[in-house]
Amino acid sequence: MYEFLLLIVTVAFLMYKFVEQGGYKKCGPSGKSVLITGCDSGIGLSMAITAEKLGFHVIATCLDLKGYGANYMQQNNPNIFLVQMDVTKPAEIENVLQTVNENLQNTQTALWALINNAGVLVYGHFDWQLDYQIESQVQVNFLGILRVTKAFLPLIRRAKGRIINITSANGNWCLPGLSVYCGTKHAVEGFSNTLRIEMRPWNIKVILINPGNLPGSTRILSAQAQHAEAMKNHFDEEQKQMYGEYFDLFQHHLQTNFAAPNLNRDQPLNDARLNKMLESSLLLENPRPYYADIDLGFRMFMLVTKFLPTYYGDRLILKMWGDHVEYKLI
Repeated sequence: MYEFLLLIVTVAFLMYKFVEQGGYKKCGPSGKSVLITGCDSGIGLSMAITAEKLGFHVIATCLDLKGYGANYMQQNNPNIFLVQMDVTKPAEIENVLQTVNENLQNTQTALWALINNAGVLVYGHFDWQLDYQIESQVQVNFLGILRVTKAFLPLIRRAKGRIINITSANGNWCLPGLSVYCGTKHAVEGFSNTLRIEMRPWNIKVILINPGNLPGSTRILSAQAQHAEAMKNHFDEEQKQMYGEYFDLFQHHLQTNFAAPNLNRDQPLNDARLNKMLESSLLLENPRPYYADIDLGFRMFMLVTKFLPTYYGDRLILKMWGDHVEYKLI
């Protein structure tokens, strides 16, 4: 009897994993275009290169067409179609929509996937951050996704394609200093999970990708030193007394552990697990709704903090963060 039950559970689990992985049935890239935002460096640049290698026609948007990412693609991946776009500016998005429509006609492809990757991260407690730092994260990380998705959704609908939104571990788990960034990523996940249901009748897949802990391998913290200086310069006397030593230790920890060691290196990010998640998202007929590259230890820590009563979970996070920055928070 017990052996029979074990067999049923095992078969059910294997069937669940098979369905979760999309049944492994793949779509071909021929005649399909992929539009990716935020390809100036890091994850966006990496995904543009990977998508082209998979056989897709790639349309990559950059904030600066004279910057590192655009120059790299022009020299090494000349078939990638480059477009300048700031996701915070509706007029630019409309112009790019027209340009993309023309490019799709010229290449005789359909817009199979929109990858909302453009993102901004400013580390700092909420009461440290200045208005422009807060607004930049909200505008790029969340409102930018809404604007771009709204503009390109009709093209995705025609292709019965997919929308892929880049999230992070901070989409459902938080650390001190990430209140604004976490807020935007929580919003992205809530939006994506609801849009996935809304788009189901039209066979549009909505997918979240959590690329894991890659800040030290990208340029997302390249302006952190300037942001920190601006925050500190606006501290009043009370904040200076309250946060002074902690603020300095906080920023030192970031620069030591997360800042990219060489922002001018020639080779873009090439993470095998990120590449695999992107490949599955683009090619599987029934991709998973959520992909994540989080190591087992971190997963377990996240689960522990969630299952603990909130009071103790919060204390554990504060204790861990305080140990990291060498400052006693509790």
